[in-house]
Amino acid sequence: MKNETSKIMVIDDHPIIHDGLKTLLATEDDLEIIAVASSVEEALLKLQEKLPDIVIVDLSLGDSDGTFLIEQVKKLYPKLLVLVYTMSEEKLFAERTAAVGANGYVMKTSPPASLKSAIRTILSGELYFTPESKRRILRKIQGHSNRPRSLIDTLSNREMDIFKLIGEGLDTVTISEHLKISRNTVDTHRINIKNKLELPNGKALDRLAYEVIKKGKFPKQ
Repeated sequence: MKNETSKIMVIDDHPIIHDGLKTLLATEDDLEIIAVASSVEEALLKLQEKLPDIVIVDLSLGDSDGTFLIEQVKKLYPKLLVLVYTMSEEKLFAERTAAVGANGYVMKTSPPASLKSAIRTILSGELYFTPESKRRILRKIQGHSNRPRSLIDTLSNREMDIFKLIGEGLDTVTISEHLKISRNTVDTHRINIKNKLELPNGKALDRLAYEVIKKGKFPKQ
């Protein structure tokens, strides 16, 4: 008897990822991509039409942020499983995405087999994070992780969104358009981020964000 096929939706603003994952999973009899979306708005509309078993979500989306999308999806469909598939460093975002309902996290730099393993692990009812991230998540759930591990952990989710975009090289105008907030709001967030990270000026913030987001180099604890 043939096993039941698990249905997947891919949410990523790069069509090449849609095509790549379709090709990757085409030979898997138990996995099927039934829909793709490039934005939060499109994803929420398609979820009303076809509810999959699991969604694969990037954290960088054209009209918003993947963390926001996960939060919205989990409010509307609490039982829907979510796998983050992104270039954003797991060290920075695993706990934040888990806190809003993500069931697993895979870097796009990981081998293709890791993605397949993550999908099946989550479908079986388990979490899929690196051992280090899983320990931190479990400690936080158990109430043993109230103290931030670094200054970056003191940033709010919105500040972290902006920190990530700064690290990707976006200026204030582009960030305001991307997040649909005013330039003054972006500037205020930049000041708050700079102060929380104890940096002397905006150039130091730009430099640190680039090192962390683009190069994965974290400041000493």
